This record gives sequence, C-alpha cells and structure tokens, in this order.
Amino acid sequence: MSTAQDTVIATPELLEYTISYLPMRDLLVTAPLVSRTWLAITQTPNIQQALFFEPDPSASERTFNPLLVELFPPFFTEYEKNRFSWPTANTIQSLPESGNMFEAFRRPEASWRRMLVSQPPPQTMLIKQKSHGMRCDSKRTAVLHDVSLRMGTLYSLVLPFIDRVASSFRIQWHNAVESEEIGCDLTVMTVYTVQCCPDLRRRRGGDGKPEFFSDVKVDAAVEEKFGEWRHCNRDHDSSDDEDDEHARDGDLGNAS
Repeated sequence: MSTAQDTVIATPELLEYTISYLPMRDLLVTAPLVSRTWLAITQTPNIQQALFFEPDPSASERTFNPLLVELFPPFFTEYEKNRFSWPTANTIQSLPESGNMFEAFRRPEASWRRMLVSQPPPQTMLIKQKSHGMRCDSKRTAVLHDVSLRMGTLYSLVLPFIDRVASSFRIQWHNAVESEEIGCDLTVMTVYTVQCCPDLRRRRGGDGKPEFFSDVKVDAAVEEKFGEWRHCNRDHDSSDDEDDEHARDGDLGNAS
C-alpha cells in the first residue's frame, strides 16, 4: 500500500471525505462492516447527512433521497390529475421489497424508516382525502407542520388511507415557488369509493383476514387535525383552490 493510501486511511477526516463518495447502498450497508473505524466514521454528521438520516443545513434546493426514490417510486412519481392512473394498494404490494425480503423490510427498526425523503426535509404537508358515494362526494383536509418528513412517517400515513377497495393516492411535491404560494411543501391526495357492502370496505385475502400488509393505523394526532367531512361538487370542486389558500394561512381543520 502506498504512503498516500496509508495517510488517507489513517486520517479520519480524509477517510470520511473519501468514503462519502461511495454509492449510497455501499455507504449504508458495506462501509460499516469494514472495521470499527469505518463504522464510527459512518456515524459522523457529514455522513449521516449524506445518508439522509440527519438534515443538511447547507442544502437549499430540494434533492430527493435516491435510495428511497428507487425503492418507493409511487411516492415520488408525478402522476396526472386523473385518479384512475394513481397508485393503489396493489401498486405498493407489487414493489420489490414486498417479496422475499418483506419481513426484514417491515421491521420497525428498518433503516429506511428513519431516512429523510429529501434534503432539506419537507416541513409542511397538506393532506386531502376525498370519498366518492352514490349520492355525493365528500372531502376533508388537514395540515401538518414541522414534520421534517421521514419515509417511515410518509409510508405509515398513506397506507391506512388506501387500505380499502377502490382507493388510490397521489403525492404532489411542490417547488420552492409553489411552496411559498400555497404554504406547504407537498400535498398528499387520497381518493376512495364508498362501498355499500361492509365486507368490501377493507381489502381481504383468501383467509378472510385483512389483505393489506401494513399494521399501521392513522395516527390519532393526525386524525385530530382533519376538518369535518363536507360535500363537494362531483364534476368540479373549486374548493381545492380554497384548500391551498387555507394551507398557506394554516387554518384547515384543527391544524396549528
């Protein structure tokens, strides 16, 4: 080994700088296994920010977490407004991590849950929930503030809303100008069709048990922030624009 290589490996600052250029998977999984020194370096603030575990105060323009984009494309893909093209529970269940690695993937301590979705992390989220019934459509909204959004939070928020037949979701990520105008960094939209038969209201497998693979439920603190359900026009709901205005003012539901 050359003197230069010895110097890099023996100098924590140089080693940290060098391994920061590793592919994200290697930095997350392989580097900590090399030695105790490498494990310690992966815990430094700079590396933790590179792994999206900690906010990067120097970040200005949004950069999505590339590993999460790869693993969870439905949460980061821009979909058109037509709800029939939106992801569903079947979309989530068809993701690669829902296969052989599913049990390891769903562990509460799985590292992906602690990862920030982007640098800098989103702080304000608008949630729109809409239901389609035979007689009318209804909607309700909520605003969450100071979320420093991590993937585990986003995943656990969306899944309970689509744990039903004929449901779908769409996430709209707002750029800096849009965020300033409407007062939120992203909008989560969920839509479902009300089922008249109770047995069809939740997805069920062949054994009669709920088919959906998430154990999470809508957090009580999130549920409290929703306003009341209100009827809306089925063809055109102009109140969507009003929701965006209220998101800027922070007065949707009981949001603080």
